[in-house]
Amino acid sequence: MLKRDSRYFRLGLTLLTVMILSALFIVALINIGIVAEALRQIVAVFSFVIYGVIFAYLMSPIQKLVEKLIQRIFARSNMTERGLNKLSRILGVLVSLLAFLAIIYGLLAMVLPELISSISTTFSPENLQGYYEKITGWLNEVTRDTPLESWLRENDPLRTLQEWITKKMDIFSTIGSVLSGAYGVGKVIFNMVIGLVVSVYLLIDKERYISQMKKFLVALFKPKWVDRLLEIGRFTNRSFGGFMVGKLIDSLIIGLISYLGMLILGLPYALISSTFVGISNIIPFFGPLIGIVIGGVLILLQNPLQALYFLIFELILQQVDGNIIGPKILGGRMGISGFWVLFSITVFGSVFGFPGMLLGVPIFTVVYALCSEAINNSLKKKNLTQRTDEYYSILAVADLNQYDKDFGEATVFNSADTFETEYDPDDDFEFEDSGK
Repeated sequence: MLKRDSRYFRLGLTLLTVMILSALFIVALINIGIVAEALRQIVAVFSFVIYGVIFAYLMSPIQKLVEKLIQRIFARSNMTERGLNKLSRILGVLVSLLAFLAIIYGLLAMVLPELISSISTTFSPENLQGYYEKITGWLNEVTRDTPLESWLRENDPLRTLQEWITKKMDIFSTIGSVLSGAYGVGKVIFNMVIGLVVSVYLLIDKERYISQMKKFLVALFKPKWVDRLLEIGRFTNRSFGGFMVGKLIDSLIIGLISYLGMLILGLPYALISSTFVGISNIIPFFGPLIGIVIGGVLILLQNPLQALYFLIFELILQQVDGNIIGPKILGGRMGISGFWVLFSITVFGSVFGFPGMLLGVPIFTVVYALCSEAINNSLKKKNLTQRTDEYYSILAVADLNQYDKDFGEATVFNSADTFETEYDPDDDFEFEDSGK
């Protein structure tokens, strides 16, 4: 009988584990639709936790700033260290929460009145009739001396559209769709409110939660695996915190530039369009297009030429953001190409919805970095170069250079082929603090 610590027992256990994992992976690929739906359900159930973590990351820089300020002010007081830490923590969480709520209230106070006014003005009977006359006039001009001209004379496009809508629309299904949509919106708002409460708990007692997780890892794994997991955790934390806070600052700047630019150009709906552009800019790649489309449609209904000016201005602004503003703020933290950004947003967004679109890039960044590290470590063991550019023109493995010691250790945290930044325990975006 084989002993548990024998070489053959460990080898057999490893082979069995690999076979089971491979079988599970194949089954998951065959039933990818069922797996994706199960993941969506899991995310829906724990969405309030996801919102809580996101809100905690966004409020953490303000909390840390207030804590440092309070500790500096009361440093020479007679308060004990424990009392000072408790006071600074409470005031830090309170100020960050009030600032977060003030920002949300400010956005709603700016957007909702103008949005309601824009909708009521845009879809008033008088304006709808004007839109109809403009569109029919444009169609008559475009289709003049064409076979479509006689069809338009015999068929009223508005009446045709009304008849089509009447045939396709069922009053009961419409009411059901409206109620279902209202329920979905209400559920999202409820989860966000609960997530805000969760974020407060996380910020107040985050050291305890982190300590409990470390205690669990130490009890479950060997020390070398614990150290490795903690290292990955710090890198993941930096990626998430840096990405979310950086994108928030970037989106604020883009929203302000868009608003000022629209005022200078004399474009209508400057405030509401710029707000949508700024908020949607948080989502990489697809986000700016959403804001541009919303603002463009609003302006198009009033003045098509101004809508063209808006489109040109926003496209130029997005190029400036993508090549100058964004890289300066994020500092190249993501380290992945535009293709992988598009890939991560599409895949995670299709499976997890809006949270997936928001968190897809930092999640994929961590996965990408870990895969890069594994590949570089494997090449290092084979004494082969890790430089990607040296693989462009090879015809055989023998054409490769040997491992270059000057290239650096093949780890995700300081490899020149992946990320140039290193973990800084004093990073303002760091969510994990040392215990107090």
